[in-house]
Amino acid sequence: MPLPTSSPSAQHVDARGVLALVDALEAGGHDPHSLLIARHGHVIARGWWAPYAAERNQLVYSLSKSFTAATVGLLVDAGRVSLDDKVFDLIPASEIPAGAEVHERFARLTLGHCLTMATGHEVDAWTPAVLRGAHTPAGDGTDPTLGAILANPPEQEPGTVWAYNQVATYLAGAVVRAVTGEGLLEFARPRLLDPLGARGVRWHRTATGRELAFSGIHVGTEAILALAQTHLDHGAWLGEPLLAPEWVARATAPTGLPNTEADPNPDWAQGYGCSFWIARHGYRGDGAYGQYAIVLPEQDIAIAITSEAVDMQAVLDVVWEHLLPAVDRRGDAAADAELVERLGGLRVPTLASTGTGPEEASWTRSPDSTLPEAYAAVSLTRAGAAYELVLEHDGTKVPLAVGDGEWVESLLAVQGAELPVMAAGGWQEDGTFAADLRLIETPHSVQVRTRPDGTVVLGWREVPLHGPDPVHTAVRGPALPAQS
Repeated sequence: MPLPTSSPSAQHVDARGVLALVDALEAGGHDPHSLLIARHGHVIARGWWAPYAAERNQLVYSLSKSFTAATVGLLVDAGRVSLDDKVFDLIPASEIPAGAEVHERFARLTLGHCLTMATGHEVDAWTPAVLRGAHTPAGDGTDPTLGAILANPPEQEPGTVWAYNQVATYLAGAVVRAVTGEGLLEFARPRLLDPLGARGVRWHRTATGRELAFSGIHVGTEAILALAQTHLDHGAWLGEPLLAPEWVARATAPTGLPNTEADPNPDWAQGYGCSFWIARHGYRGDGAYGQYAIVLPEQDIAIAITSEAVDMQAVLDVVWEHLLPAVDRRGDAAADAELVERLGGLRVPTLASTGTGPEEASWTRSPDSTLPEAYAAVSLTRAGAAYELVLEHDGTKVPLAVGDGEWVESLLAVQGAELPVMAAGGWQEDGTFAADLRLIETPHSVQVRTRPDGTVVLGWREVPLHGPDPVHTAVRGPALPAQS
C-alpha cells in the first residue's frame, strides 16, 4: 500500500516552490526521470518524465547501500548480529578461497566499521583486482571476490579513518548471507522490500551469484520514497514498525570521522552514518548520476529523485533553494492545480524528423564513439511511421525500434544480456539521422548521431560506472546470474 496523497497546500507547502524545483531540474540539464515529495506522510508531488514511469524499476547505484544497511538493521533489531561483531568471525572460512589470509586488521574489522566506511582503508579498496575477482566463477562454493579483498588489507586501524569504499558494503552484504544462509535480496525481499511496496527488484551480482550490496539494486521511485519515509518515521512504515527507532537513530547519526577527500562538496562534508550521508539539511542515501532518498526531519519531508545528473551537488542546491522556502508558506488551490497539471505532462524531449532521408541507410562507427569498438556499424530502415535501427555487434545484428518523435520500446539483447530500450529519433535538416536510446532500467542514454562522411557516433550521454559496454549495466538475460 502506498502513502496517501494530498494537495501541497493541505500539508502547508506552497506548490509554487515545487513548480520552481521542477523547472530548475529541467533547466539545469539534470535530466530528471522522477520526483516524489511527501510531507506529514502524504505525497504532495508525484511525477515521472515519460518514457520513465511508476511501474519501472531503475538502477540506483550507491543508493543500494542504504537498502543494504536497512537489511542489516533488521538483523540487528532481531539480535542476530551486533555492529560490534567482527566481520570475519561471521563470514565462515568456507567462503574464503584457499590461500587467502585474514590480515590482523581485517580480523579486527567490525560490521559497524563496514557500514560507516571506516574499514581503515585510505581509499576505495574496490580495485581492478577485486573487480576481476567479482567476474571470476568458482565451483567450490568460495567467493573469489573475498579472496581479492583480503589481498589488500587496510592501511590504518579500522575505525580510525573514513574513506568511501565499495568493499565495506560488499562485506556487509557477505555478513547477511553468512548469518541468514540466504542471498541478500532473498532475505530482504519479504522483510523489507515487499513491505515497502518494492516489486520485481533485481540486483547486480558477481559471477558466483552474490549481490554487490554497494550498488546494483533496481527499484522503483516509490520504493525509494518509502525507504526515506520509513526513516523519517523512526522505522515505521504506514504506522507499522519495520525498523527499530534505535537502529534508525544509529544509522542516521554521523560517526565524527571527517571526509578526507580533497575539497568535498558541502553536502558531502557533513558526516556519514550507516550508509547515509548527513547533509546541510537532514540526511540522505544517494547513488551516482542523481539517485536520491532525502530525509528532512525538521520539515517532516521525504523526497525521492531519479535522474542522469552529472552535478549531484547542484541537484541538492535547487532542492534547498526552491523547496525549503515553500515549506509552511501559504499556498492555494490554483497553484496546487497548476502543479498537478505540470506533473501530469512531464516528458523527456524527443527527437523527431525535421528533414528527409532514404528508406535505407548504413554507417560505420566513428572512432570518437564512446561505445566499445565491438559496436561497429549501424543500419536503418523505415518501418511504417517508425524506424528499425540495427546495431552491428561483433558481427551480430541487434535490431531496435525507433519512434519518430515518440518513444518506442524494444529490447537490446547482446551476449545473453537484455536491456529494455525506449528510443526516438528522425532525419534532420542537414541530412543526418539522430536518435536517443534510453536504457530505461538504468539512468543512462546512448546518443546515435550520423555524419555526412558515412560514420556514426555512438556515444553515451554519460558513461556508466560499470564501463562503456551496455552489457555490463544489464541485470536480466540468460547469460546473467539468476535472481532470487
